[in-house]
Amino acid sequence: MRALLEKIPTTEQGSFTVREFKLPFFDAPLHFHSEFELTLILAGQGKRIVGDSIVDFKPGDLALLGPNLPHYWHSDKQYDNGKLSSQSIVIQFDSHFLGEKFFSIPEMTNIRRLLDKARQGLSFEEKVRLETARRMQHLLQLNGAKQLFELLALLDFLASSPGQQQIASAGFSLYADTFDCERINSVCQYVFNSFTEEVTITHAASLAHLSVPAFCYYFKKRTRRSFSQFVNEIRIGNACKLLMETDRTISEICYASGFRNLSNFNRRFKELQHISPLEYRRQF
Repeated sequence: MRALLEKIPTTEQGSFTVREFKLPFFDAPLHFHSEFELTLILAGQGKRIVGDSIVDFKPGDLALLGPNLPHYWHSDKQYDNGKLSSQSIVIQFDSHFLGEKFFSIPEMTNIRRLLDKARQGLSFEEKVRLETARRMQHLLQLNGAKQLFELLALLDFLASSPGQQQIASAGFSLYADTFDCERINSVCQYVFNSFTEEVTITHAASLAHLSVPAFCYYFKKRTRRSFSQFVNEIRIGNACKLLMETDRTISEICYASGFRNLSNFNRRFKELQHISPLEYRRQF
């Protein structure tokens, strides 16, 4: 799957896009574009990658992303069977879609500051996400000037909301390089597709067209974690879902998540979750 600079479709009826996606799973590759993007997840779960941030997503996940910030949502393996569904609402707009100086006028000060902060990506607290979900679903029903006014009202609401959190680290350098995106995407796809089996850093490095030492440096610089840490995060995330959703034994879950021995599984699980697998299961 090749990562590309995405061209956002525009129509004669609108200067920005509001689209709803209903899919078996999210499988778009790591990509970037020159527009701002506000994405709300209505159904589905998996990993959200934005810049050097890699976190779990679930229904209610909301992110405001700035231009040229690499991102994608990758559904968990359980969505591959076609029995589950994923759904999102995505709003995309250019920074000058209302004119080059529109966001410079005094009345737009709060929104301008919001968009400046969004260049590293922003996430929001639960109360804000719930209200934003209601507003975004309403936006789908509107058109013309009413839709535009509602978008500005939504951005103003987000600008004044508490608990905004930066997604990508302050040290993350934005890049608009399709080859760089393709490198990270090919490695992530390899891990997502193979984490239940043997995953080797040698093969990951070859996918990135780098030597192993160069790959280790490159991957940690881009993701703020070592390659082995990333693999363990994906495996432990899968184990957590199996502990919550199935009655399989701890040993079965260990091997189903790609670990080769139970002691290593228990150690890695406690490193990331700060409790044992059995204690984790008892919470549910």
